[in-house]
Amino acid sequence: MAAVAPSPPRLLTAPAAAPAPAVGAPPLARLRGRAARGWRYRSTDRRDLRLDFLRGYCAFAMVVDHLGGASYFYPITGGNTFFVSAAEGFIFLSGLLVGLIYGPRVLREGLARVQLHLLKRAFTLYAVTLGLTFTFVGLSRLVEMPWLQDVEPLTPALGVGILTLHHTYYLVDVMLLYTLLLAVSPLAILLLTAGRTWAVLLFSVGLWLTYQWFPAQALVPWVIVNNDTFVVAAWQIWFFGGMVIGYHRSKIWRWLGRIPAAPAVLALAGAAGLLIALRLSEGAALAAGPGASGLAALDALFGKESARPGRLLAFAVFFPLLYLILTYAWAPFNRLFGWLLVPFGQNALYVYAMHLFAVYLTALFLPYVPGFDRFDPNHNTPVQLVAVLVIWLLVKREVLFDVIPR
Repeated sequence: MAAVAPSPPRLLTAPAAAPAPAVGAPPLARLRGRAARGWRYRSTDRRDLRLDFLRGYCAFAMVVDHLGGASYFYPITGGNTFFVSAAEGFIFLSGLLVGLIYGPRVLREGLARVQLHLLKRAFTLYAVTLGLTFTFVGLSRLVEMPWLQDVEPLTPALGVGILTLHHTYYLVDVMLLYTLLLAVSPLAILLLTAGRTWAVLLFSVGLWLTYQWFPAQALVPWVIVNNDTFVVAAWQIWFFGGMVIGYHRSKIWRWLGRIPAAPAVLALAGAAGLLIALRLSEGAALAAGPGASGLAALDALFGKESARPGRLLAFAVFFPLLYLILTYAWAPFNRLFGWLLVPFGQNALYVYAMHLFAVYLTALFLPYVPGFDRFDPNHNTPVQLVAVLVIWLLVKREVLFDVIPR
């Protein structure tokens, strides 16, 4: 899933080294200066490992959250109940990498060649989507898993609906979304190359706004049965927003480079703290009056299915904050978590495919474990940890890498 990126721009490479403390500086200041320089991200090749790390975090969060139950991991994954989830990060980073990687390739290889490559990639994703749908849903039907939204009979019409992407199911719906968005990306790369960024933004933001006000009239490209979470008209803004940022990374990074790092981190951290407090209080500050619940207001502002404005704002806080943290404290984070998250990020599509089988097998066998309580974090967290480590081992051993795209 992750291609080798071309030579990255300023923010996608290591920041300039911190100035060395003056000779007469106190020993503590010199020590802090050395630590800061030693912790910063240093680019060793053309690939930005911070993006791999963040995408690996999204993959890790998907595994944990989709296994469900109670967990001690939820404070760091969000438990699929926070204002930002792994799915937004997954789709945004996918679009970001398309703009980041294929924009420069147009200059080297030509527009037609790049567009053809994107279409081939979209076809690969289409094949993966179909394979996972028929396999995962077929296995789920055998034992009547609770996540099946419907139990319609197996008919030729249903098969055609799946083949034509008119019908999807739980956990494979995001793959259908990704397939459709990547299929449109050749047109977007054409507009970006032609200097028509405004047209991409007008279409993406316009469609998103239309869906906020007239959802029934903005269902494009067609109505998809069971696609209740990843509505294309709303969720496309993550992909194409990321694609525009990736394509114009140099200009954007130069502009952002004028912002002092320390105040930016403090401001983002403060905003993140306010959002966390708002969620923990269940939106009490937004309640209409005494005794009223703020949950309805939270849903109106941060609804996931519709990609509400508050959700865009929350992502605009947490993504750059995490990226800056990795930029200035790469060494400790990479030492602690890079062994897991970087391989996950570089093989995110494979991890997603494998985690479907983890979800299926745990749902199939755990009910037969005496005394097991999925809603006891002491019971369920070890199960999630074992699933993550097994998938990591499969990645390291490259099991079925010739079959499942990465």
